[in-house]
Amino acid sequence: MTYILKEFRRHLWRTVAGISGYMIATLFILLVLSVSRPNENDSIGILKGTGTHFIVYIPSNASCCVSCDNESSDGSLVAEGVYTLMLNSDLLTSIKEIEGVRDAAPYLLYRIFDENLKSEVSLGGIDTNSIATKNNVCTLTNLISGKYLSGNVDEIVAEESFAKAHGLRVGDTLNVYASKLKLAGIVNSGIKPGKADLYAPIENVRTILKERMKCISPGFDMNIVLVEVTDARIQNRVISQLKEKMSYLSVSSYNCYQPASEVMTIMEGTSTVLTILIFIFLIIFSAKTQLTSLMERFREIGILKSLGWSNSKLSFQILFISIIQSLTGALLGVLFGLLLILLMKNYQIRLFNLMEFQLQYNSIPVLIVLSLTGGLIASVFPIIKLYSTKAGDMINNYM
Repeated sequence: MTYILKEFRRHLWRTVAGISGYMIATLFILLVLSVSRPNENDSIGILKGTGTHFIVYIPSNASCCVSCDNESSDGSLVAEGVYTLMLNSDLLTSIKEIEGVRDAAPYLLYRIFDENLKSEVSLGGIDTNSIATKNNVCTLTNLISGKYLSGNVDEIVAEESFAKAHGLRVGDTLNVYASKLKLAGIVNSGIKPGKADLYAPIENVRTILKERMKCISPGFDMNIVLVEVTDARIQNRVISQLKEKMSYLSVSSYNCYQPASEVMTIMEGTSTVLTILIFIFLIIFSAKTQLTSLMERFREIGILKSLGWSNSKLSFQILFISIIQSLTGALLGVLFGLLLILLMKNYQIRLFNLMEFQLQYNSIPVLIVLSLTGGLIASVFPIIKLYSTKAGDMINNYM
């Protein structure tokens, strides 16, 4: 240890250069992570939930719903403009059991031509408490006027476009679906797979279809299953599993989860590659410093070898010097990084006026380990040269 301390003092600038290399690399990685990780986490958090929803139904070439007088009904169960078959609750349970499915909800979508409005009117029965309903159909946050759905069987909400097309306002009464339905609110749900003209709780829609319109159909549980997936990156796998188990089902999604998944993969890969490149730079810089140190002390080490110092003892000196430099540099880099980030947060300094620096405490142990690993790897090359060169050659080559 005494010899190592003397070496540090004798070659002070070389020691400072070695420590500075680790310090700058550690500081740079810490700053990069303090900007990229929060921004990456925020972005991935948004992208993770992008397009993670789809609808499931069984298409048919004819309506499964007829009126009780045995005449063809003008109405039908539909999904994406085609007739569908009725589904039962067992299917809903099976879908919920698929790994990666966050939620699944029943949806009853019926369409009929209305003589009063002179147009087709679709009525969607929804489970108002489901996250799958929120992302596939509509939710309270889509409300733009009036109030959202209540337990009143005669209250509905309408899409803004439908209300404007027919001059409807909150409080109006619609004579549709063999009922007098009060327009309680107006929503703008945006682009959704299960979009309808009118919405009501699914139990209310079942009551309207069975008791008021006298529709005859087996069940009336649902004709569409609304599905929400936990992560856009696994949506393809979930859909594949669903089709493997139930090949007769049709799946419809807007596929915006695919670019979201690709962007998340690119972002994660870029962060990893950047960290690896900085680490490689750190190792190369450290190895060069260690080799330079060995060449400067080549004759001295040769003399020590000729005096009986073993290769293992000299290797330990080189290794220990490298570890001390890497550990000192890493600790100084972390310390300066902490101070710098705290100052930037205190004065609200942001990168490109957008990205805020947020210290990643869980990355500090990793950075210290990386620096120590870099020091160990950097000392390998000088040690190999030490073992492969005889003492006499070291002295003579220097002369």
